[in-house]
Amino acid sequence: MDFFAIVPRLLGPEEKINAGRMEIHAGGVTANNLTQVARLGGSAGWLGLIGDDENGRMIQKAFIDDGMDLSGIEVVKGERSALTWIPVNSEGQRSVYMFPNVTGKLTAFQVKNRFASHIKNAKHFHTEASQLPIIPIKEAMRVAKDANVRIFFDLDVTPRFFAQMNLGTQEELCGALKLVDVLKPCKAAACEMTGEADPRRIAERLLELGPKVVALSQGEDGCYLASREEKAQVPAFRVNVVDTTGAGDAFLGGLSYGLLQGWDLQRVGLFANACAALCCTKVGARAMSNREEVLVFVRSRVPTATAAF
Repeated sequence: MDFFAIVPRLLGPEEKINAGRMEIHAGGVTANNLTQVARLGGSAGWLGLIGDDENGRMIQKAFIDDGMDLSGIEVVKGERSALTWIPVNSEGQRSVYMFPNVTGKLTAFQVKNRFASHIKNAKHFHTEASQLPIIPIKEAMRVAKDANVRIFFDLDVTPRFFAQMNLGTQEELCGALKLVDVLKPCKAAACEMTGEADPRRIAERLLELGPKVVALSQGEDGCYLASREEKAQVPAFRVNVVDTTGAGDAFLGGLSYGLLQGWDLQRVGLFANACAALCCTKVGARAMSNREEVLVFVRSRVPTATAAF
């Protein structure tokens, strides 16, 4: 669960400020992008551990409301569900304080014996690096790879941060990229791993590490998508930004949905950018739109897109 404080500005050390209001929304990196897939009409479910607390019940209700599969959820008695504290300023900028709680206690044994069957029966498998340790992540990836399931990896933190949080070594994290089909790194991670600033050079370097597709979300500059055979620089949509939380997750959900349709990278990027833009117009990571809303938005901004979808 995400606890948002709407504030005049983000604080530095030893500062205090009165918040305008608090909002509570369901969140979580992978849970968010899977929710976007579900709202677009895809069949989606979340796998993992949650606590038997009120937050856990709210998390499950949010999944139910979006028609998602809950059979891959393991409720652990006596544990707290994951939560975040997120102050958001008047420009939509934010800070994120993460409490992985039970989510971060997932083991490779649990992946192999509790969740593997769900992974094997999917077309796309999504996972991320920010709260989960590398060992269960890699086990889940191996299960997906053996079953020819396309693997999406949201590298939401830098390898240095990943190691500092004792989630795994930088070498282990980079080694996992050999198993990945679609990699979406955050900007800081992409720059740290490649030593490059230009999106084209970043994508070239990351493709050399193993992924089949690299997706670089560039905020106001749109996105750059690259495979070995295809490249696409897609401009962003301009909207009144209220909160950027979840925009990257909405982007990845739109990306997954577009690739599932077999669209080329240009169309996928256009659609994913629209999902991200619409998410920014409201507070909360789940301020996401359904398929028809996304298509209406795209066609209103890009009339020539009518025939593309």
